[in-house]
Amino acid sequence: MIVHPVRLMGQEAVPLYVIDAAHPQPETLQTAIATQPFQRDAGDYYPGVRAPAPAGYAAWLEQVALATDATRKLTVVRATFAIAIDDPAGLAPIQRIPHFDTTDPKMMAAVHYLCEPPHCGTGFYRHRGTGYERIDASRASAWRQGLTRDRNLYGLPEAQYPDERTAGFDRIGHADLRFNRLILYPANCLHAGDLGATARDGPMRSQRWTLTALLQA
Repeated sequence: MIVHPVRLMGQEAVPLYVIDAAHPQPETLQTAIATQPFQRDAGDYYPGVRAPAPAGYAAWLEQVALATDATRKLTVVRATFAIAIDDPAGLAPIQRIPHFDTTDPKMMAAVHYLCEPPHCGTGFYRHRGTGYERIDASRASAWRQGLTRDRNLYGLPEAQYPDERTAGFDRIGHADLRFNRLILYPANCLHAGDLGATARDGPMRSQRWTLTALLQA
């Protein structure tokens, strides 16, 4: 396991933790994917399907999280396999811009990459209109108002996955995808998977395999 120094992104110093060679047996996680019942979660804006993480994964992830910040214990509240498969043409407008997972500033998000390039990693963003890089409860109303102003200024976002060209946003950082790389970051920061080059047809083994999780301090 290789724990890189924390990377601070943007004007709000959003922390990004990167761990390479994260899991001791990543092939077992890939094997588990084939045995899981993937489905869509009701009310979930994730542009694809999910399945439960393998037994023991949450406990392992909690131990790895301690390697990034031993000053606080993080508890996994959700961990799932996630495979993005949706055609960009069918995305809802909210899926075409960077997003945040929760307004809770104590919650962290994790993405564990179980695939290889040419799949791409994860981008982190600042909303140009408000200057926000993280959205907490005190900013939620101004964030919504900012999106309304964006719609008036730019129109609806183009029918594509968000990236550094998305109107109204500036990219402040990026985590490259590497097999068995784990990244952790605040769950209330603006981010988006780089899904423009993601394979959505063909065999399952060619798709963008990840394990995603939310962890509570």
